[in-house]
Amino acid sequence: MLQSSSSSNALANFLRLPRHLSLLEAWGFGLTGLLLWISSAPGAHLQLGSQAIFVWLPGVIIGVTINFQVKHLGDRWQDMSGGTPNYITRLLDKFPLLGTYAAIGYYISWVAVLPANAIIITDFITTNLEPLGITAPETLLRIALTALAFIVAFSGTRSLGILHLFFVVPAVGFLTVFCVQGMGWLALSPDSPGLFPSNWSTFDFGGWAQWYVIATYAVYACETASAFIADSKQPRKTLQILVLAAWFIPIVYLGGSWVLMRLATQPGLADNAYLNLLAASQPFWGDLAPLLVTFLVVSGSLLSCATAASNSPRMLYQLALDGYISPVFAVTSRQGVLGPSLVLTLFLSLVWLIWGDLARIVFVTGIGWLFSFIALHWGLWLKRGEPGVLWPRLSLGFAIFESIALIVGGLAWNWQDLLIGLLLPPIILAGDALMRRISFAPFHPGWWQKRYSKPSRRLAPDFMLIQVLVLIALVSCATSATWIVKGSLQKFAVNSTILTNFFVLLLLLIAFVEVAIAGWTSLPQVTSLAEAKEQAEHLFKIAIEPIVVVNEKGIIVQVNPATEILFRAPASHLLQHHFSEFFPELDARPDLWENRSEHMLNLNRNSGINPDINSSRDRRIIEISISSLFHEEFHEYVGILRDITERKRQKEILEAMVKEQTADLAAANEAIAALNKRLKADNLRMGAELDILRQMQQLILPKQQELAEIEELDIAGYMEPADEVGGDYYDVLHTDGIVTIGIGDVTGHGLESGILMVMAQTAVRTLKEIQEQDPVRFLDTINRTIYKNISRMNSDKNLTLAILNYVAGAISISGQHEETIVVRKGGQIERIDTIDLGFPIGLGEEIAHCISHTTVKLEPGDGVVLYTDGIPEAEDIHGKFYGVERLCAAVSHNWHQDAEQVKQAVIEDVRRFIGEQKVFDDITLVVFKRKSYSAVS
Repeated sequence: MLQSSSSSNALANFLRLPRHLSLLEAWGFGLTGLLLWISSAPGAHLQLGSQAIFVWLPGVIIGVTINFQVKHLGDRWQDMSGGTPNYITRLLDKFPLLGTYAAIGYYISWVAVLPANAIIITDFITTNLEPLGITAPETLLRIALTALAFIVAFSGTRSLGILHLFFVVPAVGFLTVFCVQGMGWLALSPDSPGLFPSNWSTFDFGGWAQWYVIATYAVYACETASAFIADSKQPRKTLQILVLAAWFIPIVYLGGSWVLMRLATQPGLADNAYLNLLAASQPFWGDLAPLLVTFLVVSGSLLSCATAASNSPRMLYQLALDGYISPVFAVTSRQGVLGPSLVLTLFLSLVWLIWGDLARIVFVTGIGWLFSFIALHWGLWLKRGEPGVLWPRLSLGFAIFESIALIVGGLAWNWQDLLIGLLLPPIILAGDALMRRISFAPFHPGWWQKRYSKPSRRLAPDFMLIQVLVLIALVSCATSATWIVKGSLQKFAVNSTILTNFFVLLLLLIAFVEVAIAGWTSLPQVTSLAEAKEQAEHLFKIAIEPIVVVNEKGIIVQVNPATEILFRAPASHLLQHHFSEFFPELDARPDLWENRSEHMLNLNRNSGINPDINSSRDRRIIEISISSLFHEEFHEYVGILRDITERKRQKEILEAMVKEQTADLAAANEAIAALNKRLKADNLRMGAELDILRQMQQLILPKQQELAEIEELDIAGYMEPADEVGGDYYDVLHTDGIVTIGIGDVTGHGLESGILMVMAQTAVRTLKEIQEQDPVRFLDTINRTIYKNISRMNSDKNLTLAILNYVAGAISISGQHEETIVVRKGGQIERIDTIDLGFPIGLGEEIAHCISHTTVKLEPGDGVVLYTDGIPEAEDIHGKFYGVERLCAAVSHNWHQDAEQVKQAVIEDVRRFIGEQKVFDDITLVVFKRKSYSAVS
C-alpha cells in the first residue's frame, strides 16, 4: 500500500502546497458545514415529524466534540492537508488498510455533495419555471452547475476562497437570524403556535437510525477548515474557526430544526428545502421571506459545491503524499492547483450525476461518511494518552453508538444500498491500483510535472488595460444577462416572488461565473505581480552584500539585513539619514558620486548612530558601487557596499606573518643547531627535539587575542597532549570575513605525529592565505601534500581532518573526523556524522571523489562543539569510557554560559570522570557560539 521512497523523492519538488490562503479566505471554508442543514433538515422533518429533533440532538453533541477534537489534531499536524480523513490514517497507522478505507469513504461523501447540490439547484430552477410553462434542460443544467465549481478550482483555491468569503458570511448570518429569530418568535409572539408541540409523533428506531446516517452528513461536516491548514498562511489561527463553528452547530441544527418542526406544518411542502424554509420564515420575515430563503437555498448549495471542489482534492493529495494511493495525486502546481485530484473528483461527480437519484446518492455515500467517523473515534480510543487526543472514553462510546446507527439505519433503508455504500471505497482503491499499472501518461506524475514545471504566467505588458477590459466585460455581461432575464420574465407576467427568486439565483450564478472568469484572467496576473514582488523582496533580504537605496537627495530610504549588520544598527536607525553622514568624503549630491569608490565608514558620535561604539575600532574601509542612473519613476539610487578592510590589510598582515614565522623558524633552527652541538646522547637529543616541537605546536595554536577579534563568534579552544608531543590539531583562521576552524587527529603520539600535525597546520594556513574556498580542492590539496611527505618519511601515519567554514550565520562542514556537535540556543543537541564527508588524510593519494560537505544554519545563541577522540575514549579507573553522550549532556547543561565557561565545564567534567587514571590520548576541545546581535554591537 505504501509507496517506495524513490517515488516520494521523485515528487520532492511537487509535494508541498504553497501557503497562500489568507486567514479570512481559509475561514470562509470553515462555515460551509452549517449551510448543509438547509438541504438535510426538511427530509428528516417530513419523515419523522417531531421525532426528528432526536436525530439532531445526539448529532449536535457529537458534532461539537468532533470540532474541538479535530482542532487539537490540526494543532498537532499543521503541515497535513485534507483534514479529518487524513488524521484518521495517522490515528490508525497500525491498520493502514482500515485507515485508507475510512479516508476514501469520507472523500466519496464530499464528492457526492457536488452533484447533489447541482440537482437541488436544478430542481429549484425547474420549480420556478413550471408556472411559466417553460421546460428547463435539466441534464445540461446539472452538468453545468457541477462543472462550475471545478472551472473556478482549476484556476486556484484562492478564487474559491474569495468567493466563499463574499457569500458565506451573509449566508450564515441569515441562517443564524432565521434560527434565533424563529425561536424568539415561537417563545414570545402572541401569534405563535407555541414553543412546544402539543403532540409528539411516534418514535421509530429504524427510521431514526436511517435518518441519523443522513443527518451526520451535515452535522459532522463543520470541521472542513482543517482541510486547508497546510496552505493557510496562519494554520493555528485558521483552526480557531472550528471553535466558532462548534458554537453555531446547536444554534443551527437544534434551533433551526425546532423552528421547522413548529412552523413548517402546511401540507404539500414535502422535503422541498425552499418551501419548508419559506413556510417557517414567513411568520417573522414577512415579505422578505422569499428573497432571503432563495438566497439561503441557492448560496448554501453553491458554497457547498465550492467547498467540495476545494477540500476533496486535498484529501487525495495527502493520501498520496503519505503513500496510501498513487503518487500522481500528490502533484500540485505552484499556485496550489491539484490537477490530478480535481480530474478524479470531477469524474466521480459526473458518475453520481448520471445516477441522478438524489436520495440514494446521499444515503449510499453517507455509509462511507459515517464509517469514517466510527474509524476516527476508534482511532482516538487507540491513541488515548497521546498529544492532541481528547476524551478517548467518550470517543469509544461514540464509535459504538454510531456503529449501531449505521447497521440499523442501513438495513432500515435497504440492504442493497448499504452493501453498495460499503463497497464503494474498495472499488475506488481498486481503480487506483489499476491506474498504477496502466502506462497511460496522465496516470503518472511525470506527465503533470512537465506541465506544472513550465514558468508561471508572466505579467502582461498592458496589465492595467487588461484589468479594466475584464472589469468592463464582467459588468456588461452581468447587466445584459439581468436585463435579458428580466425582459423574458416580464413577458410571462410572473409574480414578484418568482421574479425575486430568479433575481437572487441570477445574482449568485453570475457571481460564480464572474469569479471563474477572473480566476482565469485577472487573478493569474495579480498572482504573477505578487510573486514578482515577493521574489524581489526575498532577493533583497537574503543578499549577502549590504544594499542601500537612497533618494535623489542622498537620503537613505531602504536597507537590507546585511546593511544592518555592516552598520551594527537596525534599519530604523539608518533610514532618513543622509548617506554622507557615514561616508564624509562623499559629495552631498548623489549625481556627483562615482560609480565605484572606496571610503572610510564613519560610525562616530557625529553620525548619531550607535554613539557608544569605539570609533577607532569601527573605522572600516568600504567599497561602494552606485547605480549609474536613478530609477526614472522612483528617483532612487541603489548602492552595493562591500567591506574590504580585511582585503586591504591582508598584504600587511601576510607580510608580517611571513616575517614572524621566518623569525620563529630561524630561532628554532638556531635552537636545534645549538642543542645538536650540546647533546651527545641520542636520547637527550631526541628529548630536546621533542621539547622544541612541543613548543612549536603551542606557538602556532590560535592566540586568545585572535579569537577575541572575531566579532560574530565567541570561541574557546583547549589542547593537552598525552605525551611530550601530541598528534591532535586545531586552528582558527579569520580571512575575508570567513572564519575557518580546523580540527584533526594524527594516529599515534610522539615525534612523527607531532611533525604531521605541524604539516597539517601549515598546509591549511597556506591554502587559506591563497583564498582557496572549494572544499574538495582544499582537502585534496592537503592530502596530496601530506601523503607525499609521509611517503618520503617512510611513515605509516595518517590523520582525520574536518574543516568548518563560518560566514553569515551558516557553517559548511567537510572532511572526515569525529561527530560534529551542533548546539541550539536552548541547549538542544544535533549530532552530524562526518563519515561520508571525507577520507583520512595521508592514507591514499586520490581522495577527491570521497570529499563532500554539508551546511548548517546557526541562529544567534547556536554553536558548535568539536573534539578529538581523547575525550569520548577517556577511561576511568574501571576502564569505562567517558562517551559522546556524556559530552553532549555536559555541553547542553552549560550552554547558557559563554564558550570559555562551556569549555572549562567540559574539561573539568572529563577530569572528574578520569580521576587518578592516566591520560592515554591527546585531548582537544573547541567550542564556538554565534553571538547575539546585541553582543556583536
